[in-house]
Amino acid sequence: MARPPAPPTASFEALAERLLQLFLAQTHEHAVALLDVDGTIVGWRGAAEHVFGYREAEVLGQPISLIFTEEDVERRTDRFERLAASVSGVEEDDRWHVRHDGTRIWLSGTIMALRDERNELVGYGKIMRDRTDLRARIETLEHRIEELEQSHRHKDVFFARLSHEVRNSLAPLRNAAELIRRTQNPAELRFPLSLVQRQLELLGRMAQDLTEVARAAAGKLTLAVERLDLNAQLQLCAEASRAHAEGKQQELQVLLPETSVELQADPERLQQVVFNLLDNAIKYTPEHGRIWLKLAIEGPDAVIRVRDTGRGMGPELLPRVFDLFTQGAPDEAEGGFGVGLSLVKDLVHAHGGTVEVRSEGGGKGSEFTVRLPMREPRPGAV
Repeated sequence: MARPPAPPTASFEALAERLLQLFLAQTHEHAVALLDVDGTIVGWRGAAEHVFGYREAEVLGQPISLIFTEEDVERRTDRFERLAASVSGVEEDDRWHVRHDGTRIWLSGTIMALRDERNELVGYGKIMRDRTDLRARIETLEHRIEELEQSHRHKDVFFARLSHEVRNSLAPLRNAAELIRRTQNPAELRFPLSLVQRQLELLGRMAQDLTEVARAAAGKLTLAVERLDLNAQLQLCAEASRAHAEGKQQELQVLLPETSVELQADPERLQQVVFNLLDNAIKYTPEHGRIWLKLAIEGPDAVIRVRDTGRGMGPELLPRVFDLFTQGAPDEAEGGFGVGLSLVKDLVHAHGGTVEVRSEGGGKGSEFTVRLPMREPRPGAV
């Protein structure tokens, strides 16, 4: 049961004053600045020296703007803060401040207008707490939310492009089926059947890429490692891509060392890497452009480079080019659906290698470099 309040006594007032002084002396989080009506510092209490790095003797008589950022000083934020407190009694804010050494800290603060017994304004009390760590966590969380929202938008674009790619592949199949149905002469079946074959191969590669990306995301990507001739593998990939390049009147040049380069790798996965890099180069290189596929040995690594004279990449795209659902072209006519280069990264990493891209900017082409260690990668799940 609560006791009735005791009337104020001198002993209570003395104890309260002592506790207040102890609080101000022992707090390590709350900085207290006492100001006159013009915003001049007349008291520096609590954790003020610890928070700001100024000793009391260094700030007494200085304007409170001493601890505000340059931009807030220019905006006269400290003055408007005091004005708001004089009207409402209390004003709260969260903003950047500046320490003695010039570093910025994020403070949560409250400024209170102090009035005498005649209700006349005599000064202000400003209490501040360092929440830089909280601000950093909030910014990290905001950045993560932005990334998730962007990923969600990329997924929407991905499914739209996937639908577009599938429709593009099904239309020729329907046309070929109609030609086959109408054809009476078996010799005339060669063209529609070759069309069907090409479109089925395209759909098969799309399905395979999607499957491999899903396996990599689930940590279920496996390698069937064997010793292979890298020269022969690259030549095979180039020949399979040559028709695509010639369809855009592009020159595809293959530069291989005279001696065979052998290493332990999964041939099917390795072909996916090179196919996707060549497909990317052909897709983003205009007609009559040039593409180079080069193989070399550099130290302990076999190095595959795919270079083109295509549209290149700006600095904003380079850090994201291997992210899932990232497309290099905004228009559906040229852009893929954002899986190929992400798969390249996963497959190269599964072999213990690295992949990187270099471009001097828009319209200046791109160069992808894959480095594969000559040692044997670990077979099985990766």
